[in-house]
Amino acid sequence: MRLVIAGIGGQGVVFATKVLAQAALMRGECVIASENHGMSQRGGSVMSHLRIGGSDAPLIPRGAADLLVGLERNEAIRNLTFVRAGGTVFVNSANGLDGSLSERLDELDIRVHAVDADRCALDLGAPAAANLVLLGFAAAHHEFGIAVPELVDAVQALGPATAVERNLRALTSGAHNRCAATS
Repeated sequence: MRLVIAGIGGQGVVFATKVLAQAALMRGECVIASENHGMSQRGGSVMSHLRIGGSDAPLIPRGAADLLVGLERNEAIRNLTFVRAGGTVFVNSANGLDGSLSERLDELDIRVHAVDADRCALDLGAPAAANLVLLGFAAAHHEFGIAVPELVDAVQALGPATAVERNLRALTSGAHNRCAATS
């Protein structure tokens, strides 16, 4: 499985990558990842590439990703070129992706699932956990390939202990679709 995770500095792209990698490692998969931090400390683009179950180089060529996880709508749009025909996008957005992209996405059979993870995390009193809301939401869809219980185990393993309960609440809220979502 080839995943691209995109967002901006401070949204937890790196932690989301660690959670996904840990979940795959805990089920015995081979995992390789690469992170591009860019201007992350100044709100710039952050992207990671994650390969699960393969031994190729970590960078995923454009048009080859099975999944795109967009922690921010504009970053998801900017990185759509990585998604292969028949791939899937999970995006943190109240309104999905730009409507002008619908026809092309349909032509390529790229499915888009959106959830307002920012609002959901804010409602939980944990605005920094929007990344986990989105991961939980994604894991509730069969095409994601990593199940919610696997993510729960990974979050518990990674800690830190002071944040586990909050992170699990965010993950569970996304997984149980307790946020306004569209597919």
